[in-house]
Formats: sequence, C-alpha cells, structure tokens
Amino acid sequence: MTREEYMKLPICQSCGMPMQSPEQYGKHADGSANPEYCIYCCPEGEEKMQGTLEEMIETCARIETKMGLHPDEATAKEKLAAYLPTLRRWKK
Repeated sequence: MTREEYMKLPICQSCGMPMQSPEQYGKHADGSANPEYCIYCCPEGEEKMQGTLEEMIETCARIETKMGLHPDEATAKEKLAAYLPTLRRWKK
C-alpha cells in the first residue's frame, strides 16, 4: 500500500485507527457495519460506546508506544491529547 492509499483510509472517529478493511468497521446497534468507528471502539453501536477521552488517550498511548510510533508514552499522550479531540466522538 502506498502512502497516498494509506492516507485515504477511513479512520475511527474515536481512536484514530486507520481501517484497512470492512472487517475493522464498528457496528450499529442493529449489527450492520458502522464505517465511522472501529470494531474495538464500537462493537455494539454508538449508544454503548464507553470510556472517556482521558481513558482513550491512556489506552492509545500505550498501544502506539509499543508499535514504535512514539519514543515514549509521555510523547504519545501529548500528541494524542492534541489529536483525539478533533475526532467526531470527542468534539464538543
């Protein structure tokens, strides 16, 4: 996959994860695919999504640091604290 193709992937509007296939899409309450959210954030419909923005930052920081996307969790938290609030779920 080219960088251009990767940049065009839909991203989860809760955690920012790029979704490379429909299997990674979340679900609506009726079980149909919800391409706005990933299966990890939205497995049973938007109404049942749980957690706070702060919890999402903590969770994503650990994952993204382990993936090597950031040098340490403090840097990851700083970047995520700036980015995640721009996503649909967290906009106020």
